Amino acid sequence: MKYSTFFFVSGLLLLLAACVQPSAALSDTLKGDTATQPIEFQATMLVPSITSTITHTPTATATLTPIPTATRTALPPTPTPTIPTVTTFIADELSPIVTPVGYLADTCDYLENRWGRGKSEPGTIVVPIMFHSIAKPGRVISDATTISTEYFEFFMAYAEELGFSTITMDELVGFLTENEKIPERSMLLILDDRRPGVTELFMPYLEANDWTLTLAWPTTEGTNDELWARMESLAESGRLDVQSHGHDHIYIQDYTPLKEIEEEIYRPIEVIQTHFGTTPSAIIWPGGNFNEVAIQLAKEAGLRFGFTVYSRGPLMFNWIPLGEAEMEMDAPLYVLPRYWSTAADVALNQAVAISEAAKQAANGVKADELYYLEHYCPAIKRD
Repeated sequence: MKYSTFFFVSGLLLLLAACVQPSAALSDTLKGDTATQPIEFQATMLVPSITSTITHTPTATATLTPIPTATRTALPPTPTPTIPTVTTFIADELSPIVTPVGYLADTCDYLENRWGRGKSEPGTIVVPIMFHSIAKPGRVISDATTISTEYFEFFMAYAEELGFSTITMDELVGFLTENEKIPERSMLLILDDRRPGVTELFMPYLEANDWTLTLAWPTTEGTNDELWARMESLAESGRLDVQSHGHDHIYIQDYTPLKEIEEEIYRPIEVIQTHFGTTPSAIIWPGGNFNEVAIQLAKEAGLRFGFTVYSRGPLMFNWIPLGEAEMEMDAPLYVLPRYWSTAADVALNQAVAISEAAKQAANGVKADELYYLEHYCPAIKRD
């Protein structure tokens, strides 16, 4: 019994010892012999060890933020200077149905002549006035073209008082084409038709004031030698400026035969050269009638101007007042206006008012026009 109990206890102890032997894996990690370690320590070694798990925190990758490429910002365009506008002077004194028009196509030529040295000043005017009959004192006037002697004398004195002078047709050519110097207040006294007696009424005033009378002379074959001699004698005074008024004084219409129109244009040039030794530069349209064919023929014949019977206003350099009928011709210099002698003093007053207004308007735009001339007309050589 004692021996049985002894063997039971011994076996139990051996079994227990076997259970607590460290594993080969664990013993490999221990330094020294585990058999020499106390039992308490051996028991401790059976406790599972904490395995350290290293969690790899991703290394922050440096992200390159793109730096914007510098873009060259275009500079704002240089402002293009606004070219000054050369405008046409508008006169309040003109009728609403009248429009002033220019005739020079080259702005630089116009400005050079307008502001150049030795030229006519802005506001210089020419007043064309047509005369017909002048009634003797006491005669009853029964038509719309005749004026009394009293009114004629009044007008001539009034024109002198206002400071007007006359010019010739050649001087008008120089003024209207190149603004050549003429008196600031100029007029054309135009006597229509063959009126030697009326011509003689003008002569004392022409001599006293150093004026000229423009004759609108029809050169009809019906003119006798006596009349030719009388007119040639008057012309020797140097006071007459003879211009064409047609040959047979035909009122030109659209149905007028071309041959008749040609004779009205060309024949007077030859006759005036023969009797007066001068060449006309203008035609005063008979009856004031004209058309495109007649105007073209006048140009081809070398005539520079044509005059109507329309009272539109005075003439200024590159400034012609026209009505609708004249504007349709698109030839301002061949449809020039004329005032009627029956209201000649009113014509002078209107012309003076327009002249003064034109002066003020010119002063208002002078700086702009000179700037234009200086900067946009480089080819022009100025003094």
